[in-house]
Amino acid sequence: MQTAPYRFVNTGIQDAALNMAIDEAILLHHLKGDVPPTLRVFSWQQPAITLGRFQNVEREIQEDECERQGVLLVRRPTGGRAVYHRDEFTYSIVIGKREGVPSGVVAAYAYLCQGLMEALRLLGVQAIISDERVSKSPSAACFASSTQADLTSGGFKLVGSAQVWKDEALLQQGSLPLDDRAAEFFNLLRYPSPEARAEALALYMEKTTPLHTFAPQATWDDVSNAFRQGFSTFLQHEMVEEELSSSEWELAHRLVEEKYSQLNWRKERITLS
Repeated sequence: MQTAPYRFVNTGIQDAALNMAIDEAILLHHLKGDVPPTLRVFSWQQPAITLGRFQNVEREIQEDECERQGVLLVRRPTGGRAVYHRDEFTYSIVIGKREGVPSGVVAAYAYLCQGLMEALRLLGVQAIISDERVSKSPSAACFASSTQADLTSGGFKLVGSAQVWKDEALLQQGSLPLDDRAAEFFNLLRYPSPEARAEALALYMEKTTPLHTFAPQATWDDVSNAFRQGFSTFLQHEMVEEELSSSEWELAHRLVEEKYSQLNWRKERITLS
């Protein structure tokens, strides 16, 4: 490829708050022109739920049960619904209009889905962009809520992604479950009755499935390599593996202290720095 390379970063296992802060730090550095478009892959020190930037924690999450189960809560800088991070693959991408991304959340997501589809193809999974209408009764859980650009295989939603724009660039964060943890997750969500929880879980299971349903042998590293190659192929830019800069790490740690680890941050909607 003759075009300028983009960046691929694997930050490995990190704390939940730091994972969210790193993504914001990359976005802010990209907006200043300090770093190229960046695809990041990462893991979690312990099970966590990330909340969409507008979600009401008290109304939708059983905080006491999360604490009892050792599940951390942190709010994402992106929108969408709650995502359970356990036995899954997590990615984020920072890129902007100058790289050809169309304006608007749905259009941009449909565009970036091409990279996700190529990654899944490399894993032996044929996926399409669903034209299902937006859910009229969205669940607290991200994967149970349909959008105009869901990525599905065999009718099942595979990847849950959320996005935020700042100026001319976006941050998209996404999760690809590797194994089924749905029942575990739904026990952490708040419902008016056990019957309502069971009904919501059954609907969720009808619409979603983990990667290992279609690619049972795929490891986390297999998925990481496929994402790197898939996005490189679609975007037609080499993805050069690099480390975060010292400035990005410094900003990320500051954002953890000032925002992502704070109780009021978990209970109030986000403002990007």
